[in-house]
Amino acid sequence: MNKIFALFLLISIGFLNAQSAEEIIDKHLEVTGGIEAWNNLNSIIIDGQVSIDVSDGVHIKIEHARPYFKRVSYIVDGKEMLSEGFDGEQAYTYNELDGNYKKLANYQKDAFETDILNYKKKGFKVSLMGKEKLNSKDVFKVKLTKNTVENYYWFDAKNFQLLKEQNELETVNYSEFKKVGKLSFAHRMEATPVGGKEYVVIFDKIIPNAAIPAERFIFN
Repeated sequence: MNKIFALFLLISIGFLNAQSAEEIIDKHLEVTGGIEAWNNLNSIIIDGQVSIDVSDGVHIKIEHARPYFKRVSYIVDGKEMLSEGFDGEQAYTYNELDGNYKKLANYQKDAFETDILNYKKKGFKVSLMGKEKLNSKDVFKVKLTKNTVENYYWFDAKNFQLLKEQNELETVNYSEFKKVGKLSFAHRMEATPVGGKEYVVIFDKIIPNAAIPAERFIFN
């Protein structure tokens, strides 16, 4: 084989095998259910167990609805206690001392959907940081920039599942992926907040597009 032609062939194969950040995100959304299915996700209920450090698991229930309503409750001995809630305008928690809801100041809300969904419409930019190893797996590292804030994502190079996410608040590792309806969800997450203790959440039940009564997001 002509050496110049062989070199050209190797370079061409390299370009064909190369992935862009846009392609990686598109493939991730495709293998986890498709952009249309993610756009049609309007609410979700998650039941699971959360453990901090080596403590025993506590039953946790998460309820989320568009555009941004949230309720996170702990259930101990059959009693539900609000950890945090957002009614669309104000955040709340529950005060055990007086048995009333308490407004949370300086609440940093997350988003109902992942930042990588429709990131272009949101004005975010993505770039591929390279390919590396994560727990012996080959992964693509992608940076998403929101104004001046940078978030990082690690996608499995074989199946494009999201294995790790890192932002200014915490680092989260995802595993145990299962399909629920049309969508694929991680059923285990291990998170380490900045300056906080590691916690593990195991999701026992996930209900996409659940019917959540409006009063679940009223806290006063």
